[in-house]
Amino acid sequence: MPGRLPDDEVIDVDGHVWEPDEVWTEHLDPAFLDRRPRIVEDDRHTTRYLIEDRLMPVGTGRGAWAPEGFREASLHRPGGVDPTARLKDMDTDGIDVAVLYGTLALGLWSIRDLALQVACCRAFNDWLAEYCRADPFRLRPAAALPLASIDAAVREAQRAVTELGAVVLTVHGAIVGRNLDDPTLFPLYEAAEGLDVALGVHAGGTGLGVDRFVDQYAMAHACVFPMDIMLGTTALLGGGVLERFGRLRVALLEAGCGWFPSFLERLDEHFEKRPTEMPGLTRPPSEFVADGRVVISCEPEEHGIAYAAERLGPGAVVYASDYPHWDAEFPGSVAAIRDRDDLEPATRRAILGGNARRLLRPRLTAPVDVRGR
Repeated sequence: MPGRLPDDEVIDVDGHVWEPDEVWTEHLDPAFLDRRPRIVEDDRHTTRYLIEDRLMPVGTGRGAWAPEGFREASLHRPGGVDPTARLKDMDTDGIDVAVLYGTLALGLWSIRDLALQVACCRAFNDWLAEYCRADPFRLRPAAALPLASIDAAVREAQRAVTELGAVVLTVHGAIVGRNLDDPTLFPLYEAAEGLDVALGVHAGGTGLGVDRFVDQYAMAHACVFPMDIMLGTTALLGGGVLERFGRLRVALLEAGCGWFPSFLERLDEHFEKRPTEMPGLTRPPSEFVADGRVVISCEPEEHGIAYAAERLGPGAVVYASDYPHWDAEFPGSVAAIRDRDDLEPATRRAILGGNARRLLRPRLTAPVDVRGR
């Protein structure tokens, strides 16, 4: 924003867009147009995406999600589809840079036809890059990857970063049934290191434990995000991924931060007492957080932010808006952190911007000359 001092920079590490029909009608390979994802109404007249022969997400029964409708839950501000409107809202809240994830795109990995999955990820990434062209310094894409094939995911990661300006590669707490320490995923981590780009670990698709709930969206939503991130954290830290890949950087997203210090203590205790069952790990999991390669996003209204920053160190917590979803705090998410009296000024600045800039280096230094499709 004009006039803002570098120390006061605000970076939103986890904003979202909503996928309108134009993602597919204008960007999907024409060979797949007849099978493109479509926004439809279910039998209760709530919006869902129809992909292959499935509604995503399901609206009723086991694993039911967003009973008011997928679009209605996900698109509470026009900026979710209109970048000009988003930039105005960013100005209102005082956000300088926003890293943008999809909504439906978080679940594209579950498309059964691999060729269609790859084509949909490419179409989404192309559309998101076009969205970000409204201000390529302030709007930064997080790449969606066809995770059912790691070879295809690596190819799309390379394209999204080098051609489209992606600053993050999106993964989930587990990838198509594999924990994040599965060796079959290592080529993706090698690619991330080679591209010097961070991983954004974000719940997506069904989510861990969602099928335990029947028409109980509030409870399912409360559980899915932290549980998914706990699983991913355990594999990345306890499974030795960050030790094996010494330049890999990771953001843990949309799960809150208050639980993280105690969970790290638990991982450290198990490493201390049963080290042979964390193969490939030679030092406590918490040390990888202390190294500055792992950050966790906070919910701006969380009471535990100061505690987490104290226990984890001021370099471990980052700000995220979750705009424009139903649970986003708008306006006021930046102010909820900026105006706290339990954070030292340097810690506030680190949470709001400094830690994210370190995570995302060097991808924030200048925009890629994004090509229209």
